[in-house]
Amino acid sequence: MEQSFRAGQAALKQGEFVRAAEEFKKVLALDPTLVEAEVNLGLAYQSLFEYDLAVRHLSKALRERPNLLGPTVIVGMDYLKLGSPEKAMPFLQRALKLDPSNREAHQALASCYLGQENFRSAAEEFRQVAVFDSDKSEAWFRLGHEYLDLAARLAYRGAHLYRESAWGHRFLGDLLFQRNRWEDAVQEYRKALSADPRQPGLHTSLGQAYLHAQKLEDAETEFHLELKLDSQNELAWLGLANLQLAKGEATATLESLAKIWEISPEFLVAHRALPSIELPQDSASASISRVQSEAENPAKHFLLAGLYAAANENALSDRQWKSFQADFSARRQAPNPSAGAHANQDPCKDLRYSRCTDSLQMRKHLTDSERLLLGKTHFALQQFELAADALAQVQGVTNENAEASYWLERTYQALGAEAYARLEESFPDSWRTHQLRAEGHALRRDLDNAFKEFQVALQLQPNVPELHEALGELYLDNHSDEDAQSELERAVALDPSRAHALYLLGRLYVQNRENEKALPYLQRALRLQPDLTEASGLLGTAYVRLGEFAKAIPRLEKAASLDHYGNVHYQLSLAYRKLGQAELAEKALVRSQDLRRSSLEHDQALIMGSPHAEPDP
Repeated sequence: MEQSFRAGQAALKQGEFVRAAEEFKKVLALDPTLVEAEVNLGLAYQSLFEYDLAVRHLSKALRERPNLLGPTVIVGMDYLKLGSPEKAMPFLQRALKLDPSNREAHQALASCYLGQENFRSAAEEFRQVAVFDSDKSEAWFRLGHEYLDLAARLAYRGAHLYRESAWGHRFLGDLLFQRNRWEDAVQEYRKALSADPRQPGLHTSLGQAYLHAQKLEDAETEFHLELKLDSQNELAWLGLANLQLAKGEATATLESLAKIWEISPEFLVAHRALPSIELPQDSASASISRVQSEAENPAKHFLLAGLYAAANENALSDRQWKSFQADFSARRQAPNPSAGAHANQDPCKDLRYSRCTDSLQMRKHLTDSERLLLGKTHFALQQFELAADALAQVQGVTNENAEASYWLERTYQALGAEAYARLEESFPDSWRTHQLRAEGHALRRDLDNAFKEFQVALQLQPNVPELHEALGELYLDNHSDEDAQSELERAVALDPSRAHALYLLGRLYVQNRENEKALPYLQRALRLQPDLTEASGLLGTAYVRLGEFAKAIPRLEKAASLDHYGNVHYQLSLAYRKLGQAELAEKALVRSQDLRRSSLEHDQALIMGSPHAEPDP
C-alpha cells in the first residue's frame, strides 16, 4: 500500500495523471478508508479534466475531513463547470468560512449567484475578489469587467422578460447608445415611446441619442417634449444645456443650468461632467469669453468649471469648481424662509435628495416601491453602490420590477465606469489600462486604435495569454484570419488550459469549413469547461458537416437556448432530418427562421458579445 501511494505521488508530480490514478486506486482497494489516497485520486482525475470522477472522490474525502480547503474549493468549482451551481454553493460557502480571502471561491460563488439571478450577492462577491487582490490595477480592471457583465446580463434578461414593452426597448436603446450606435439607439427609444409615450426620461434618452448623432434640432425637440411632461426634470435641462453649448449658445446654457440650480442644487453637485459631448477647445474658449461678463452666480461657476476642463485649463477649472462648491455650502447653511412651508411636505417629491434618502432609511420596513425610489434617489446623487443595494432588493417579476431592473442595469454600468476611471487615474501606464482602452475602442468600432492599444499592452506584458486571446478574438471578429490564428495559438501555447482561446480556434476552423481541424480544439475546450455553450454549438455544427449526425444532436440541443441568429437550430434541423426525425426537423427549421428575422435577438447577441451568423451551408 505504501509503495503504491508513493508511486502515485511521484506520478502526480511528473504529470502522469493516468498512472497516478491507477496507483491510488490500488491503495484504496487495500484500504478504502484512507482519506489521503481518496484526495489524491480526486486530484488526479481533476488534472485529467474528469470532473465528475474528481467530485465523487473529493466529496467522499470531505465527508471524513470537512476542513480540507483545497479539495472543498475544487469540488465547488467542478460542480459549477458541470452545470450544477446549486451543488457547488455549499462547498464554496464552506471554503469561504475556512478562508474568507480565497479569491477563487469568491469568484465561483459569484457565478453561482448569477445563475440564480441573485445580482446583489454576486456583486458583493466580485467586490470581495477586488478587496483581496493585492494587484490593484488588476482588481479595478476585473471589477469593472464584472460590473459591466452584470449590466449586460440584466439588459439581456430585461429585453427577454419585457419584450415589446417600453422597458424592453429602453434596455436595448441604452446598450446601443453606450456602443455609439446612435441611429440604432434612436430606433429603440422611438419604439419605447410608441409603447409608453409618457414614461419619464424616454424623451431625454432619445434627445441624447440625437445630440450625439449631431441632429441638434431633433435633440432640442425631444428635450422640450420631456420638459413639457415634467418641467422639473433635471436630466432634460442638463441635456438642453449640452445642446446649447454645442450650438455655441453660452448664455442660454447658463439659463438652463440656473434652472437646475433652482430645482436641485444637489443634482448639479453630483453631475460635474459638463459638457458630456465632445467640445473642441476653440469652441470651449469662445464660450468662456461669452460667459466672463455675466454676473457671478452658481450656474456661471459650474459652467466655467466644465469649459475650462474642456479647454485643458485644469487649474482654472478647479478654481471655478471650488467657487461652485462654496455656493452650494452657502445655500445649505443659509436660513430658508420657505422651510416652514416644506416642513410637512415629502422631501422625495420636492427633489431634496439627501433628506429623501434619510427619511426612507429611517423606516423599518420598505415596500418594493420605496426601495425603488430609494435606489433611484441614490442614483441621482451618483451614490451607485447604495443605489445597487436598494434596487437589487426589489422583488417580483412585475412592471415595477421592470423599472427596478432597468435602474439596476444602469447602476452596474455606472459602477463599471467608476472602476475603470479609478484604473485610468491610478495606473495610467499599466498594461491593464491599455487593454481597457483597446476594448473601449473595439466596442465603438475604432479598430485602428484598438489594435494599437493591444500592441502597447503586449509590449508591456508579452507573455500574458489573455492579451493574445483578446487580440486574436478581435482579429477573428474582423476577418483577419491569419493574424487571429497566430495570436490564439500563442495564447494556447502560453496556457494550454484556456478554454475560450481553444473555442476561438475551433470557431476559426468551422468558419473556414475546415471542420476536422476544428474538432480537437472544440473537444478540448469542452473537456476543460463542459458548460461552454458556444463551443458546444460549434462542435455540433462541425459534426453535422462531417455527417456525424447522432453526435451532433446532443451538442446542438445544449446550445439551442443561446441561439441568437438561428445557426444552431438550422444545424439541428439538418441533423434531425438526416436521422429521419421529420417533425423535430421542421420545428427546428421554423425556429431558425424566426430567429433570423428577429432584430431583438440580434441586438441581444450584440449585448452578450455573440459572433455573427454564418450563411446557410
